[in-house]
Amino acid sequence: MIIKDIYPAKAQFKVGEKISINVELEGKFESEILKCKVYRLHEEVRILEISLSSKQENVTFEFDVDNQEKLISGYGVEVELYHEGQVLQKLSTAFDILPSWKYAPRYGFLADFSKTDLDDKEDLKEMNKFHLNIVQYYDWMYRHHDLIPKSDIFIDPLQRELSLSTVKDKIDLSHKYGMEAIAYGAVYASAPEYYKKNKDLGIYKNNGDIYGFGDFLYMMDISRENKWHDHIINEFHKVIKLGFDGIHMDQYGFPKEAISSANGKRAVRNLREDFPNLINDTRNYIEESGEKVSLIFNAVNNWPVETVAKSEEDAVYIEVWPPNDTYQDLYNLITNAKKYAPEKQVILAAYMKPFLEELNIPVEQAENATLLTMATIFASGGFHLLLGENRGILDDPYYPKYRTIENEEFNKKLRNYYDFMVKYEELLFDFDLIDTSMINTGGINTEYVVRGVQASPKAEADKVWSLIKEKAQFKVINLVNFKEIQDMNWNEPKVKLPSKVENIEMSVLTCNDVKGIYLASPDFEDGKAVRLNFNYAEGDQGNEIRFVVPKLEIWDLIYIVY
Repeated sequence: MIIKDIYPAKAQFKVGEKISINVELEGKFESEILKCKVYRLHEEVRILEISLSSKQENVTFEFDVDNQEKLISGYGVEVELYHEGQVLQKLSTAFDILPSWKYAPRYGFLADFSKTDLDDKEDLKEMNKFHLNIVQYYDWMYRHHDLIPKSDIFIDPLQRELSLSTVKDKIDLSHKYGMEAIAYGAVYASAPEYYKKNKDLGIYKNNGDIYGFGDFLYMMDISRENKWHDHIINEFHKVIKLGFDGIHMDQYGFPKEAISSANGKRAVRNLREDFPNLINDTRNYIEESGEKVSLIFNAVNNWPVETVAKSEEDAVYIEVWPPNDTYQDLYNLITNAKKYAPEKQVILAAYMKPFLEELNIPVEQAENATLLTMATIFASGGFHLLLGENRGILDDPYYPKYRTIENEEFNKKLRNYYDFMVKYEELLFDFDLIDTSMINTGGINTEYVVRGVQASPKAEADKVWSLIKEKAQFKVINLVNFKEIQDMNWNEPKVKLPSKVENIEMSVLTCNDVKGIYLASPDFEDGKAVRLNFNYAEGDQGNEIRFVVPKLEIWDLIYIVY
């Protein structure tokens, strides 16, 4: 007998909801026992046991967890298969308990809605294994200005034949897995037939030409003074009544200024001011109509994050483009957005271009680049829109071009990273975390010292990047490895992964009594926390805690418990 897989029944559980962990089995057995161990960080909080006495293909562990005091609360799970007292096999997963996806938005995507896709139930089941608790339904609609199709089978703007029944079925299926279904909707896009009847609703260049994409899409004026503003809000309301939970409000990053002629008056529109009004008015209109709505707005390449982050959107979402090319740029985008909206999580849509088939890049080089990008985003406290249906990974802003992951070893690594971010989410994404990297380590700062390897509080070539964060009862150290990595552009292929570093010596100056120091990594031990030995030694400013990090492959998380 073997354990084929384990995973939670839902992508996230609500407070007070019973936890269910599914275990898939295969083969014959005699007197095997399954043990399920539940961990909160390093502490074992539950252990359950099931005796297998007949042929079973699936087993479910159900239990309650009391976490009323925590808004962000992740857990690790180990399931062990025993025979005659010996452990035959061990697999791990994770789950979290959240009041809402907004506290940890693990964003995924769907892009296939054909009639034949109606029978595909595996896409969302597989996405659930990655704990994707919010799903963007990309290009599901009839037209950008007329979202709801009039018939079940319809042709989308790019001539794909889609099925509304498939869309509705996948909404229902996502709800089964505890995922919110978010409908894509471009805020100012219209098809030619609409624009040509409503030219006064468009936005124009300073030479009088309409903004848009040839004769494919035309761009409309979203200002409150223009009838389009109410038109698109009404379309979004129809989407919620259809069954969606929210709207992914898209823009194209341009124009930043445009000319409008609302009510026959020429005006210069500054879109950084109009976007927040549209977001807020969408929420007000839909909620005053009696429905709830989740809103995500695309701040393309960080524009205009300074205004939309403070609006009624539920998370700060940034689609990353040049010149935000480096790992340091990813960190800067996340930390900058948190300054504008400290109680909202940050999602980066960082498409992994090396996976594009037309570039013909060796797939292992794309995989290497992806692991380093994920480590950077997660260690920086951000979330990554990357994974979706059919084991898909995004490599292009047109989601149907996604690349299917065929390498089982890489797929397991991806699951390890997503399990890890759930297990340790309160040390990665808690709103109370304070980033002290630039004032505690590097240069003249000696509160945290890394010895035996070149390290920096910035993401630099051929160095270990040290990110220092603090919250009540914890000091948190993220180490991201860039040893022997010379190209610090996150979206370029990496011929090899960084070279492994061993026995990193660290010292930390603290006035708090230390209860324990723990190391966890998605790169080994299935992300399980291991206790590190430490001692006190006299330093320039008093007694320092000294300990050794035994190894660093890509990303290590070290946390000190007071």
